[in-house]
Amino acid sequence: MKGLVIFVFCIAVAVSLPLDVIEDESGQEYLVVPVHRERRDLTWGANQNGYTLGQKGNLWENGAHKFDGAYTGSKAWDSHGLKPDSFGGRLEYTNKPTKTTAFVGADRTPGYGTDVNAGVKYNFVQDKKLNIDLTGQLSQHHGGPFGNTKPEAGVYLNFNARP
Repeated sequence: MKGLVIFVFCIAVAVSLPLDVIEDESGQEYLVVPVHRERRDLTWGANQNGYTLGQKGNLWENGAHKFDGAYTGSKAWDSHGLKPDSFGGRLEYTNKPTKTTAFVGADRTPGYGTDVNAGVKYNFVQDKKLNIDLTGQLSQHHGGPFGNTKPEAGVYLNFNARP
C-alpha cells in the first residue's frame, strides 16, 4: 500500500511539472529543455617555436567559494605525432569574503620532468585603482635527466596602482 501511494505521488508530481512544447511548420512537436552551460575560455597561440592550446573555466562556484581550472598543451613545429610536447594544468580555489586564493599546478615535459608549484595569495586592498597582495609560493622540479631539484620558496608583496 505504501509503495502504491509513493508511486501515485511521483506520477502526480511528474504530470504537474510545466513543459514548454513548440511546434514547427510541419506539425512536429518539440520539448524545450533548458541547458545550463558554464563559459570556458579557449586559449591558443603560435610563434616561431610552435603552438599552444589550452582551456580555462569555472568548475564550481557559490556565494563565497569558487574553484577554477585550466590546462594547456604545446607542440613544437618540427616534432612528429599528435601527442603534445609539454602539457600542464592548474586548480585554483578562491574564498571571496576573505579575498584569499590558493592554487596548485603542474607542467610536464616528457623526458625532461615535471614542474610542480603551489601557493597562497591574500589581497589586502583590492579596488579599481589600487591592489596590494601578499603571495607565498613553493615550487620544485621532479624527474628528468638531472633528477629532482631542491624546493624553491618565496614570499612576495605586490603593489599595483592605476591613475
